Amino acid sequence: MATQTSILIVGAGPTGLMLANQLARRGASPIVIERNDVPSLRTKALGVQARTLEIYRHLGIAERALELGKRATGATMWVSGRRAANVPLGDIGRDLSAFPFLLILGQDDNERLLGEALAGHEIPVRWRTELIGLRQAADHVTATLRRPDGGEETVIADWVAGCDGAHSAVRHLCGIDFLGAPYEHVFYVADTVARGPMTPEQLNIFLWRGGFHLFFPMRGTDHWRVAGILPKSMRDRTDLTFDDVSPSIRREVGGGLEFPECRWYATYRIHHRRAARFREGRCLLLGDAAHIHSPVGAQGMNTGLQDAYNLAWKLALVTSHRATPSLLDSYALEREPVADRLLSTTDRAFSVVVSERWFARAFRMLLLPRLLAFAMGRSASRQFAFRTISQIGIGYPTSPLSRQEGPVPRGAPKPGDRFPWIRVRFRGEPMADDLFGRLDDTKFNVLVIGQAATEAAPKGAEDLVRFHPIELDGANREELGRVGIHGPAVYVLRPDGHVGLAGLGFDMQAMERYLASVIGIRSTEPVMSGG
Repeated sequence: MATQTSILIVGAGPTGLMLANQLARRGASPIVIERNDVPSLRTKALGVQARTLEIYRHLGIAERALELGKRATGATMWVSGRRAANVPLGDIGRDLSAFPFLLILGQDDNERLLGEALAGHEIPVRWRTELIGLRQAADHVTATLRRPDGGEETVIADWVAGCDGAHSAVRHLCGIDFLGAPYEHVFYVADTVARGPMTPEQLNIFLWRGGFHLFFPMRGTDHWRVAGILPKSMRDRTDLTFDDVSPSIRREVGGGLEFPECRWYATYRIHHRRAARFREGRCLLLGDAAHIHSPVGAQGMNTGLQDAYNLAWKLALVTSHRATPSLLDSYALEREPVADRLLSTTDRAFSVVVSERWFARAFRMLLLPRLLAFAMGRSASRQFAFRTISQIGIGYPTSPLSRQEGPVPRGAPKPGDRFPWIRVRFRGEPMADDLFGRLDDTKFNVLVIGQAATEAAPKGAEDLVRFHPIELDGANREELGRVGIHGPAVYVLRPDGHVGLAGLGFDMQAMERYLASVIGIRSTEPVMSGG
């Protein structure tokens, strides 16, 4: 007997767990499998960006993440053992997010938080269960699994989500090429107790002729996660221990650095690759299964989580027969360009910090620290850097889901943008409130600013739409003006917080057209169209 499910999620790392949580919040019950025995404790990802924390807030785990992690108050840059610059971080995203900082929190802790949230939905992870076969039909996918006891099991799923990492079985079984190449460099990462010249509570970046060492402050006394590039003489060795590597780290860092304890250590090669396509029929790729790149900028894990957040609301609507399967076309259209930009920018940045050419080395050792310190001392530069690194600046302006009704003033949020974080007074309430705290990310949220409008949802979508009337007076006018809204406006926000429809005047028919023709939502009756 085959097991039936609407969604099979292959992989229970951060991306798979995020997707499963978001689907569960929307009433779906996916099957989640993972080929490993238990969650990995030896994780490479460390930075949690503001956009991720905004999503964690909806999941109810943001506060716990803040308790477990460390805010990066700044970055100290060292060149050949000498302090070269201090780059202030702190609240560099002030007025841009409720989380205007970088949080240092290991991937292992992120997985634990997401796993606990999923357990609250009573959706188990099936450990030691491996995908070994896929066969697609027009209206389903037949997956063959190998169980922990070695036996095989058949699962018939409407959709399969490949969240199974760089060696993705879903990608391989779908015949999707993984385009790109490995870097020649080998990275190491170690969880240590360390004492030395490091500036407490800050990210410490030690630049040397052949690369860099990064010291991330973790919770606990003298607890540092250390990562960097192995010296060239060690790159081909497979038997390295931390005792082999630590002398070169101590030599390049200096200042009496010592490692009283190393709790775990690993080495790995990094690649810059992207799946030729993110979808093959009823199979979709997310996270490292779709794209991998250098760790510069702490983007990898966060990008996978954003993939899941983008896909989840669409997949939930389709599997509940509230939207047509064509809605899923927008996943690849929106996320493939994000991956392309990320690969391009991280590759260029990585090339700068590892190049052995004399002019690149001179730039890295002499100019880069000063330029960064100077730029981060300027408000415009800090905001640009925060929007880029935090991922709040990602938008989908060319997406088929981004529509405009009439003109939108220059400087105002545009279709495809993540709607800005603001604090405003809602109609009928005495005090200003955090907009993001009010939004229900399982619904479409309609912001009606400075005008009257009915709060009757479009016919057939009454349970999917929430209205938020906002006055355009007093402090509201100033706060809205800060994000470019100076007059009456209407914004239909997708469940993931991006602007779907933007206009100046409220028009129920325009909203109905948007939900029907763009999203594919037609009525509360099931949409019978192949899935």
